[in-house]
Amino acid sequence: MTATLLVLSMFALIAIGMPVAFAMMVSAAGFMAMTGIAMPTLPITMFGGSASFVILAVPLFILMGEVMSTTSIAERLIDLARATVGWMRGGLAHVNVVSSMLMAEMSGSAVADAAVTSKVFVPQMTRAGYPLPFSASVTASAAIIGIIIPPSIPMVLFGAVTNTSIRDLFLAGFAPGIALGLVFIVTNHYFAVKEDHPRDLAFSRALLKTAFRRAFVPLLIPVVVIGGLIGGIFTPTEAAAIGVVVALLFGFFMREMTLRKLYPLLVATTHQTGAVLLIVAASAILGQVLANELIPQKLAALLGEAASSQAMLLLLINVLLLICGMFLQAPAAIIVIIPILMPIVTTFGIDPVHFGIVTCVNLAIGQQTPPVATVLMAVCSITKTKMRDTVPYMIWYLVAMFVVLVVVTYVPLFAPGLIPGL
Repeated sequence: MTATLLVLSMFALIAIGMPVAFAMMVSAAGFMAMTGIAMPTLPITMFGGSASFVILAVPLFILMGEVMSTTSIAERLIDLARATVGWMRGGLAHVNVVSSMLMAEMSGSAVADAAVTSKVFVPQMTRAGYPLPFSASVTASAAIIGIIIPPSIPMVLFGAVTNTSIRDLFLAGFAPGIALGLVFIVTNHYFAVKEDHPRDLAFSRALLKTAFRRAFVPLLIPVVVIGGLIGGIFTPTEAAAIGVVVALLFGFFMREMTLRKLYPLLVATTHQTGAVLLIVAASAILGQVLANELIPQKLAALLGEAASSQAMLLLLINVLLLICGMFLQAPAAIIVIIPILMPIVTTFGIDPVHFGIVTCVNLAIGQQTPPVATVLMAVCSITKTKMRDTVPYMIWYLVAMFVVLVVVTYVPLFAPGLIPGL
């Protein structure tokens, strides 16, 4: 009963606008006071929960994304995408998707990608005759690829809380990330034909060659980061640090980055990291409280009774994660829910890497669905679009996302050992 009040109070505080981390801390602290747990253990538990070497990768990936958006790295990748798919009907919408796929390999954050692409593409698309709600819908949908194609901050957090190989999670993210890009392009084409969207430019081999040459060095950054990680040359945290160094070297060499420009990027990175680590620290308290009440064991028994097979369990987990994604941001959902579900998943013999990808795709969809809808709200805010106007378009993009979710859930696209030598 007390645990039920804890969870209800936490969601009530979130519903009235309290930040997730503080809602978790206040609810957990109230529970500790009610049950007689010594309050001095609260800061100790918070510090212990956030003191992880793996989590150091989070601020580094955030900083790499900030450097990317400040220098010409994003611009060069967008030019490459334009030269590759801009000739198709509805070209700018396709360029939007492909650009998000390319930039996903550097930022690891859907919101960061959305902030960049919404400022770049939505004005261009509206000037070219695309409806504003459609432009915002494409931008928001494509941005979620940023947490599927590696590096991915949610994958780093999933690996940290479940002790799953981040390298394997990164490898497993490529197939569903590419699948999302393809289904978005198909959806773009549907609306391009229906609403007679224009082509962006004629195909030109010379333009493609020039764009590839300009984007060659930016494309090397994810190759170095992901390649070194997959090859076992360095850890995820070291990979993130090397990515930051390479991005900064590119910026300074091209004279697009100065110490004066770097300072606000460090400040922005600190703010975003602080928000994530507060959730991590608060979840440590909540986890201790839930463990004291044997909530993981009770939930495991409940799901065990309801699920008669792996397929049924995955269906129930999908429903649970989709609901949680509607109210919690991806980092919070991973840190609060996944440690509870992980023992159940392993009992049913589901591969942890497969479960990690299913989790990330579910929570990516949650970033598009109210009431939280982090990415969609960010794009609508930046582009001054009413969210209700995007509904006729977003419905179809959500259908495309659910198609990929079903495939990822029941057809593991990657498992350790499928690739020789990995």
